[in-house]
Amino acid sequence: MKNDLLIHIPHSSLYIPEDYRKTALISPDELEEENQFMRDSGVRELVPEALMENALIFPYSRLYCDVERFRDGSEPMDARGMGYIYTRDSRGREIFRPDAAHRAEVDRVYEAHHRELDERVSAIISEFGSCLIIDLHSYSDEAVDRLFGYTGCPDVCIGLDASSAGSARCRRVISIIKKTCRSLGLSTMTDYPYKGSIVPNRFYGRSDTGIVSVMLEINKRILV
Repeated sequence: MKNDLLIHIPHSSLYIPEDYRKTALISPDELEEENQFMRDSGVRELVPEALMENALIFPYSRLYCDVERFRDGSEPMDARGMGYIYTRDSRGREIFRPDAAHRAEVDRVYEAHHRELDERVSAIISEFGSCLIIDLHSYSDEAVDRLFGYTGCPDVCIGLDASSAGSARCRRVISIIKKTCRSLGLSTMTDYPYKGSIVPNRFYGRSDTGIVSVMLEINKRILV
């Protein structure tokens, strides 16, 4: 690796294991429609081939396991049945009733991903003394309206991790992102409609770690 960048892409996959897919409480066509609707489409294509070694891409659909949800009971989306294991879809329909065996398997998948995230970021910090995480997503106006009632959303939402948001490097990164977006005629907003950015578990809640984490939520209307 030639730099201290890690690109985290957690929601680009459509893969749901076939044995679990068969347990869905909605039709296969409805499940596929929801899978496509909730997928962060178009983001892998934004990563240049030269930077793919810097990317950590979760290989499962978020409908199977959402690695950006908390598991400790503090996750707000649990109330919607859309925690780290989804039981309901974006319309509120029940889609899965995961049993204990499935929950144990998803725990294994979830923990393996976060272990890799911890280890890769630790290795980058060890080599470079710092790590810039770009938490890369896409979203649709329809999704945020359906889920949260949000409207007037930008082309690019920039989410900030509170522990590094005030650092000089974070300010430089945000300045570059905004300048680039302006040059492309794209609107930006900070922490709207989404806020925050992922921090590896090993470093969560700590300061002076050398990590700057910035989330980019690209509106799908500019990706089509």
